[in-house]
Amino acid sequence: MDFRFIEVSFFVALASTFLIYFFSSSGGLTSRSIDMQVQGETGIKMNQSPEKFSPSYAFYASILYLIGSVIATFFMYKDYFL
Repeated sequence: MDFRFIEVSFFVALASTFLIYFFSSSGGLTSRSIDMQVQGETGIKMNQSPEKFSPSYAFYASILYLIGSVIATFFMYKDYFL
């Protein structure tokens, strides 16, 4: 498989942004699922924590990389898009 960097940079940026968001947030779907599992096994009601996301420098950098890769992909393939 012969890929150029620009062809996969958008997908790498999108995946890294999603992964950083997923592992930086708390109180989301995964936390609620674990709370419900513990509640079902122990019978003790778990307090629901609100979903909270605190962006880090890595998240901001991945967003900038995503924007840059979209712009670079558009300019690289502008004949195809237009």
